[in-house]
Amino acid sequence: VQPSVVKQTEVKREYPLPYPGVLPDHPLYVLKALRDKILDMLIVDPLRKSEFYILQGDKRLQMGMMLIDKGNATLAEQVISKGEKYMHQAVYGLVTLKQGGKEVPGYLLDRLEQSLTKHQEVLGTLVTRAIEPDKSGLAGSLELVGKLIDELPKLK
Repeated sequence: VQPSVVKQTEVKREYPLPYPGVLPDHPLYVLKALRDKILDMLIVDPLRKSEFYILQGDKRLQMGMMLIDKGNATLAEQVISKGEKYMHQAVYGLVTLKQGGKEVPGYLLDRLEQSLTKHQEVLGTLVTRAIEPDKSGLAGSLELVGKLIDELPKLK
């Protein structure tokens, strides 16, 4: 009887993007944007604020994909760009926290890393399919995500 050989393979975890709800081309989107602005102002804990920003960035990426599917690539590019600004706020909020001597919890680092990897993957696909002027805007968002990923070691 021969012992069985088990291959070690890297398991890629799926990072699902959240359902964004009402899209920016809907008349009631203004109410959703107002709610999100109020929540942003009310959250004072830097860790919770970073979690909120990651969620907002993920939702905006999903919104952008849905808008592209609807044929509204220009609005999609604007929404995705706004989402990447949220990701920027999440990363630099945590960098500031870390520089202040506080630890960033592992679960949050893991979530941030997974989220940025997903953003990079999705944006890479969208850039190859896009046409100008949306292509250059999406490429700028992809470049920003790359820079944010380069900042992750500062958080560990």
